[in-house]
Amino acid sequence: MDFIYLVVLLYFISFVLFETYLWLQDNKISKAALFFILAGVICHSALLSGFLIKGDVVAGGASKSVFIFSWLIAVVFLISQIKFKTPVFGAFISPIVFLGVLQSIIIPGGVIANDPTLNNPWILIHIILIFLGQAFFAIAFISGLLYIFQENQLKTKKITSNIKKLPSLTTLDRISHFSLLVGFPFLTIGLVSGHILAKEIWGETWIWGTKETLSTVTWILYALLINGRLTLGWKGRKSALGAVIGFAIIVLTFLIGYIIPGQHNFG
Repeated sequence: MDFIYLVVLLYFISFVLFETYLWLQDNKISKAALFFILAGVICHSALLSGFLIKGDVVAGGASKSVFIFSWLIAVVFLISQIKFKTPVFGAFISPIVFLGVLQSIIIPGGVIANDPTLNNPWILIHIILIFLGQAFFAIAFISGLLYIFQENQLKTKKITSNIKKLPSLTTLDRISHFSLLVGFPFLTIGLVSGHILAKEIWGETWIWGTKETLSTVTWILYALLINGRLTLGWKGRKSALGAVIGFAIIVLTFLIGYIIPGQHNFG
């Protein structure tokens, strides 16, 4: 378990460097920040692999879910950098990743508390698919927030030095579009696999629980948002608002899943 402290340290260093880059805009700092978050992802991946090799259950429970999501959002951020090269996003992603792994050494029980139901390897695949889609939606969420903030500043002619540090409105819209298109298939496959697993575990493919219902509402919202972008030309502020609202529902769904009793209460 000591290895987890190295993961936390690497993500913390990347967090500090990304925040420094946000203010100084020094390319050497951004490269160092990217190096440390990449190192964090590699060690994070090795840690999760070690849990699996030992037979520990890494799915289920709020702490473990956040631990996995932190890993995936860091992976998705690095993927987005290959295409868009916007390291300033790291200033908003790195604190989420750092806090997501930090909680796993603060919350009692850590990341390896077991539930017999979760020994099915397909459940881990189901969870990773959904979290992978949601990690892309998190990128779209941040793009949407930055788009709305920057557009409001431009409309009111409050153009500060901070605005100039952000990607252009066009770039933010492109990042959001890419993230939505890539994330949606993962979310869809994850939900379908969930229905199949529900039949195997609980004997029925659909349960009208709060989390299941909100997950379906989220899927419909993103389906409408993507359809609007592709067929109706929704871009800019309207799309940004949709991405923000959609991810807000995702967070709400996650919290409700561990607050209100239901079939998805593990650990």
